[in-house]
Amino acid sequence: MEFSVSSNITAENAQNVIEHMTNSEEAVPFTTHADELWCRFFSKGFFGFGEQGNFENFTIPHFIPLILFGIAIFLIWRFRAFFRAWKFEENFRFICAAIMILVEMSYFWRLLYVGSGETGQIVSLLDKLPLQVCEWTCIICAFMVMKKKNNWMFQICFFVCLIAGSCALAIPDNAIGTAGPAYYRYYQFWLEHMLPMLAVFYMVFVHGFRPKMRGIFISAGFLTILGIIAIILNASLPKEHNPEYLYFYLFEGVPIIGKPWVTPIFFAILVFSGFFGLYYLSKLIMMLRKKYVEKKALETK
Repeated sequence: MEFSVSSNITAENAQNVIEHMTNSEEAVPFTTHADELWCRFFSKGFFGFGEQGNFENFTIPHFIPLILFGIAIFLIWRFRAFFRAWKFEENFRFICAAIMILVEMSYFWRLLYVGSGETGQIVSLLDKLPLQVCEWTCIICAFMVMKKKNNWMFQICFFVCLIAGSCALAIPDNAIGTAGPAYYRYYQFWLEHMLPMLAVFYMVFVHGFRPKMRGIFISAGFLTILGIIAIILNASLPKEHNPEYLYFYLFEGVPIIGKPWVTPIFFAILVFSGFFGLYYLSKLIMMLRKKYVEKKALETK
């Protein structure tokens, strides 16, 4: 008797299938790891991995968080004077930091509940260590808002968080393609990526922090250290762990987008160029704002 479940498993019947396969007198082993894992994903409900294709880019579940994100940035800018003078402002920053830490930790708590593997593999948590860029920026941003005067943390968060975070928000289905609004991972993903970016805008608008040229090299150094650690772990971990730190696997075999010149070095140069572009864009915005303020001042005289 053969029992394959990967073709007809649903969120509604997954738990029944699990029980049948483990308790029935006629139960036989799953035909593949993919069958078992796919079944267990669905059986976990709200905290599960979800269904393949459950989330797609450029749909309503994609646009709604982006709209809310834009509104939040506007509100921080609009009420910057209020936050600056608010007697509970320090407490507010500590609460925001605690939320960011809890959001990041909840990602790993959820993995302990549903398992750490992607579809078709059962692996350990060794391939889910907090070594991705967005995970670290979330942690650093939490400490940044608590410390407030730590400028080097702000520099890392400004350049790395805004560049990496923008990429993640633009194409989120790489991370949550199986988890739409019916799953916790959907909300955790948006909070993990948007809260650090909002923290950067908060420090800019409320506390007057500004990006500096040296921040580009601090950020590049941070990514270099993280990249070296990721390369070592990707090479050291057994293949069954499916190590994918910093997504270096995209460059294995056939180069991404089919171009031989798209290599990790090229990608690093692209990110470094993005840092410079972001720096000069911020300088341009500040210069235009200064001219606007000066013009308004002259008109009122």
